[in-house]
Amino acid sequence: MQAGNSNSIFVHGFSDFRNFLFVFENGVPRQLEQQPIRSFKANGPTIVYVNNANDLIAYYKGEKFKLGDMTATTYEVGQSFMYFQRDLMFSVFDRGNVTLLTYFLRDFKVSDSLIAFRDRNVDILRIYKNGKVSDLETTLIGELKEYKVGENTIAYVNNTGFFRTYFNGQVYDLDNVVPEAFEPGGNLVAYVDGLYRYLKVFYNGKILVLERLIPQSFKAGVDVVAYVADDNSFKVFTKGKLLKVESYLPDFYAVRDRTVLFFFNNSLQLILDGERFILDEFMPINYQLSENNVAWMDVSNRLHIFTQGKSYEVSMEVITGYQLNGNTLKYNVQDGTSRIWYKGKIYGNN
Repeated sequence: MQAGNSNSIFVHGFSDFRNFLFVFENGVPRQLEQQPIRSFKANGPTIVYVNNANDLIAYYKGEKFKLGDMTATTYEVGQSFMYFQRDLMFSVFDRGNVTLLTYFLRDFKVSDSLIAFRDRNVDILRIYKNGKVSDLETTLIGELKEYKVGENTIAYVNNTGFFRTYFNGQVYDLDNVVPEAFEPGGNLVAYVDGLYRYLKVFYNGKILVLERLIPQSFKAGVDVVAYVADDNSFKVFTKGKLLKVESYLPDFYAVRDRTVLFFFNNSLQLILDGERFILDEFMPINYQLSENNVAWMDVSNRLHIFTQGKSYEVSMEVITGYQLNGNTLKYNVQDGTSRIWYKGKIYGNN
């Protein structure tokens, strides 16, 4: 799934006072189950739940898929797919299909569009993407060192100390020295090299130097890297250009997809594709980011959303929790019911 794709379908699940499951999809709520459910999770276009018979069920684009008994099973739902583990057996459900990744799972890391994992029997770093499993690195001597996953990239240090990245079906050698730090993102990898301690980014097939002094911190997203430089200045590399955002460090900053959210000088702000937006005049109590949308609660406990370049006040009710999934926002109120904000309208589960 392309981050920030406006054509993506985002669903929410909610239950009524009987614990019957409903789905909110394309602006319409409807009932999924006629009996109480045991649990559910929703993200991207998928809802996964455990029904009254202890079956694990995935709902995707109007269809239900039975994934087996829930005994000894854990599951999570990502932006593009869901994955589940039954003892050491590890599988992924993606667009209506189930792929068994391994019978003997050692470890794994997940992003919005791929899974990197290793088997207990062989020390091979493997990748799952778009329904296919590929081998990235086979270590015959020694062990694979650290690896991390980004939106559509994997960065890792192999057993011989080479720093490598997987992107767009290829593996690239970035350095023969172990980096000080690295963060894979979408279409890029940011890292501090181990020799000169420069902040660099691998982008569009080239290695660019962003800073010649080690930064205080840095974070990578899709086509974007945000960082606090050695001199406290706050900078953003976005779509191939480096912007000096502020001369002083922000109170906080976060990066997800193409979005950089930060608080500076009593102002909650956002940079998206190089454009700057002012969201609020107060530090948020909490916030969530999803597919270049932002939801947050202000100091008066009011819920807001930023989507498609505009900010909206969602609710002045006292809420007990909320979940942002793309451009849809579900929130719970004190009487235990849920509301969903979607394209300026509010829907209930009465």
